[in-house]
Order: sequence, then C-alpha cells, then structure tokens
Amino acid sequence: MNIEANKAPVRGYIEMWNTGDVALADEVLATDWVDHAHPEVVGTDHVKQAVVKVRAAFPDFHITIEQIIAEGELVAVRATVLRGGKTSRVMWLVRVAEGKMREMWTGSESSPT
Repeated sequence: MNIEANKAPVRGYIEMWNTGDVALADEVLATDWVDHAHPEVVGTDHVKQAVVKVRAAFPDFHITIEQIIAEGELVAVRATVLRGGKTSRVMWLVRVAEGKMREMWTGSESSPT
C-alpha cells in the first residue's frame, strides 16, 4: 500500500471521533488494534464505547488535523483537540498495515486557549 493510502484509515479514525460514527471503527482499525496510550482500550468494541463516552461528556469534542505525513507503514499526525472549551495539541504516530490502523503512540502538549 502506498503512503498516501496509509493516511486514509487515520483520517477515518479522526472522522469517527469528530462525528461519533462508531461504525468507522470496523473500517479503519485492525482486530489486533493497540493504542499504547490507552492499553485498557482493547479491540474495536472498546474504542466504540470510548467514542460514545467522550462525545457524551464533551459535545464540543473535535480534532483538527494540522499536519499529516507518512513514510512506509508509519503515519504521523499533528492535531489540535477541542474538548470542554479547551484546546490541546497532540501528536500521534500510527502504524498502518493492510489498510488498517494497527498501533498508535500519543504525545501531547497542553495549551489552554
């Protein structure tokens, strides 16, 4: 799969969080999905539950992609997250294989605005 195609599941994952369309989880996440920042979230069902809980608690929740780059299986995303009227900056490194997200690592920097 080419590097541009590897960005598609990552964009779909962010769309899922922005819209609450949890059906996207099955399209963009591998069954062996691992989020290293949230190891308690195992599998697509737990991701779906997390999306529903976060969106219920923070109706304004929104992720804005500022930059997305890819090389090989890795996709890097720099984004701004709006939650509860506050924004923070976040960076994700995602491993994509066979058209689905397999692993994600998170780094963040709080910057209330």
